[in-house]
Amino acid sequence: MSRVAVTPIQESDLPEIGSFLSRNLNARIPANTWIRSLQHPWCGSRPNFGVQARVGNELVGVFCAIYSDQLVDGRIEKFCNPHSWCMQDAFRGESVSLPLHLIRQQGYHFTMLTPNPRVAEIFLRLGFRNMDDAIVVFPNLPAPGAVTGKRFACTERDEIAHRLPESLRRDFDLHRQIPWLSFAAFGEDGDVCLVVYKRDRWKRLPCARIIHISDPNAFERHRRLLGHRLIGKGLAVSRVERRFLARDFRFAVRERRTQAKLVKSPTLADGQIRDLYTELVALDL
Repeated sequence: MSRVAVTPIQESDLPEIGSFLSRNLNARIPANTWIRSLQHPWCGSRPNFGVQARVGNELVGVFCAIYSDQLVDGRIEKFCNPHSWCMQDAFRGESVSLPLHLIRQQGYHFTMLTPNPRVAEIFLRLGFRNMDDAIVVFPNLPAPGAVTGKRFACTERDEIAHRLPESLRRDFDLHRQIPWLSFAAFGEDGDVCLVVYKRDRWKRLPCARIIHISDPNAFERHRRLLGHRLIGKGLAVSRVERRFLARDFRFAVRERRTQAKLVKSPTLADGQIRDLYTELVALDL
């Protein structure tokens, strides 16, 4: 058998990478969508778009990577988010060389948020940990008296852009054009929370699956505003991972996440790891 060569994915490789993933990993995602998911301007510079395995000129394996520069507690931290590991069956025995090429890169925190159970086992052996799996589900309740005076809650993108303070603008601007995301800004001047969510269902109820909370404490102070706005949009409940919250809620349902979410970081806690700059947002997952 010819030797498998592992090399970085460059921008010129993306059309072939997109076609390979659509053909071999998930045909429901078109090649162009795979390509766009890797091109978001979430970092100043990227070393690659992941790694590829080739035998001669034939593409036989892919492991994508999303890079981002994220503001964490006032400092910029660099992240690498490997995802969508796909190897042709004949070369599966050499597939572990792909993640090793990625995680040996220096200066990054690594996240992998959609591994199947077998892949999760491999990454746990490579030094990753599974983050807190607690999930909180709570009702969105009408609270007409909450939206008074300077207090507000809005979900229209243009109004959100007007309301957000400069400190929250970057996250919003970098994601506002992604069509499967929804946004809410709520609070009052000087104390605003930005939430990013996807419309989903929970036990047949329309649900806001929250994937980002800009400030857990502001979220706690103004959660009634968010609930009032979301119930007005027909979303009966909200579902969020416990690691994003400042504290537990009363009158909430507790669940456990079944999908492993893995991280490899020497310094960051689970609550500092965000879903916002990952495949969970870059793709409609």
